[in-house]
Amino acid sequence: MRWNIASVTVVNKNGGGNQSKRGFDRAYGGKQTEQARELWTYRPMNFARLAEDMGALGIRVEKPGEFAPALAKALASRRTAIIDVATDIDALAASAAT
Repeated sequence: MRWNIASVTVVNKNGGGNQSKRGFDRAYGGKQTEQARELWTYRPMNFARLAEDMGALGIRVEKPGEFAPALAKALASRRTAIIDVATDIDALAASAAT
């Protein structure tokens, strides 16, 4: 932002570090307590608003169909942009190892 670099950053914001979820599931026998869930979840944050507050372009995406227009807008702006993509915290990719 300071050096006027026209970059686009996409934030996959699911509210947590899901890469740790399977490990916590194993540690807690598949049923986590609220206290355990606190170890890998975060407070709500609006990165698009934070970007705007810093002088960048901030765009929030809440539905899959909104992403392509948001990316086009960010690229066309020729300025620092953040695309804040809200995703499902419970969505997990298939495990590569069992």
